Amino acid sequence: MVRSVGLRLGALVVSLVVAACSGATSTATPAATASPAPVASSAASSAPAPSASAASSCAGKTIAYASFGSQFPFIALVDKSMKDAATKAGVNLLFYDNADNANTALSNASLITSHGGVDLVVWFNYFQTENLTIGQTFDAAKLPVIAIDIPVPGATFYGANNFLAGQIAGKGLADAAQAKWGGAVDLALVEKQSGPGQDLLQQRTLGIVDGISKALPSLAATSIVQVEGGLNAQAAQTAIATALTAHPTAKHILIGMLGDENAVAAANAAQEAGRADQVMTAGQGGDDVGLKELKGPADSYIGTTDYLPNNYGNDVIPLACNYLAGKQIPAQVFVKHVFLTRDNVNQIHP
Repeated sequence: MVRSVGLRLGALVVSLVVAACSGATSTATPAATASPAPVASSAASSAPAPSASAASSCAGKTIAYASFGSQFPFIALVDKSMKDAATKAGVNLLFYDNADNANTALSNASLITSHGGVDLVVWFNYFQTENLTIGQTFDAAKLPVIAIDIPVPGATFYGANNFLAGQIAGKGLADAAQAKWGGAVDLALVEKQSGPGQDLLQQRTLGIVDGISKALPSLAATSIVQVEGGLNAQAAQTAIATALTAHPTAKHILIGMLGDENAVAAANAAQEAGRADQVMTAGQGGDDVGLKELKGPADSYIGTTDYLPNNYGNDVIPLACNYLAGKQIPAQVFVKHVFLTRDNVNQIHP
């Protein structure tokens, strides 16, 4: 066992982040109190992540933070929150961009371990297979790790509960269908991404399906169709346009997407097909793209599961500081999710 920030989570940590609007923003599995070592327990109960004011001081400590890829709106918000929180805490933050590239992630892990003077690593990389090797790299260097959104063996986990986040979006879509169409839904299109290492996103997909199915039990399982999306908005828009063309007679259609950019792209596909009035779309993330859409004129994009990306740093940096102070920290911290709509977005994100 390495000098890890938490116990090995393995397949248990397949779900991650989502957001609350105020106060304690996350739920956590607390550490056991008997052991003097600053490692976490996997005991199943809840506790909030430490607030910045309650965290131990780690001024002058060096934390290496590797971003998944700053080119994505959601990740850019996480990156800013990490930098801002580190500055407030007096932490020397070494920033690395994995740039949505598995080889770059492997290279950055080597750079971090060879840098010298790094006290802790915050690692954000969606390539799960590479994370197995990277976990060994940090293990050998005796570097503690907090993994954001995607587990790393031996690391404390901070992130979204993907299945729950999907359920929330699915229920949000079903509730909107009840309000607008009296629950009469002909078709539900749910995005999936089947690339290697995408089982976390698959949990999000299955959550959307489950949320819709439970809220609309009369909707036949055959009317819920998973659609292969894409890693960019254009691919998602093309995929949804193709799916809409394949179902010309459907008049009441729900669309659940895996991110806000793709959800807005799906709404655009419905608009271009002249079927905006037949469609309601929901996303995941609560990034600037989704917030802008919800604060703009009403259209077929009706909501998103909020992960509160601009609060990640406020949770993660205090966790890191407490660990570096020798305190026990949770093995896993899940941010609370809330469904954002035009009715509540300005209260939660003024």
